[in-house]
Amino acid sequence: MKKTSKLLTIGLLVVFLFCHVGHANAESDLVVGGGSAQARLDFAIQIPTILLLQVGTIGAAVDTITFNVGDLPGTGPVVGTSSGANPVPVRAAGFVGASSTMTLTADSSSALSDGTTNIPFAEISWTATGNFSGGAFDNSAAQQLDQFSGPGNRTGTYAFSYDNDTYYPASTYTGTVTYTLSAP
Repeated sequence: MKKTSKLLTIGLLVVFLFCHVGHANAESDLVVGGGSAQARLDFAIQIPTILLLQVGTIGAAVDTITFNVGDLPGTGPVVGTSSGANPVPVRAAGFVGASSTMTLTADSSSALSDGTTNIPFAEISWTATGNFSGGAFDNSAAQQLDQFSGPGNRTGTYAFSYDNDTYYPASTYTGTVTYTLSAP
């Protein structure tokens, strides 16, 4: 009985302290006889670094750019068609610090292959619109494509072409380029 009474007293004391500690930290003002009472409340918004990268059509698992080569090499680049679209939409958006930099890179280090023969990704180039730069893949694991200063939403398109300047055996060659948007 004494133990229960002691525990109940300690419990009530803890509840009482928590109730009063919360009120002690709140700002309050008491005015008697007219006038106005004021109390302040501080606000803070914390936005973490958030990055969004889209390369391809919205809703597609992974777009495929298909080049249907109909001419011998040296007759000019072949513009691709795809299951989605060519050009493909591109979006790089992020909440980063005002002086931070977002960097867009591409990994084209694995060649297009039919299992026997490889075509290097350097055979593929693109033009760009909006906030993005055109170029050609360089077969590296971390080719820098663009850099963006500060937070924002950058949009545009990539339109891809195959150089068609080398004789390769007739086959279907497939490969994947992985794009990465990073920020400190």
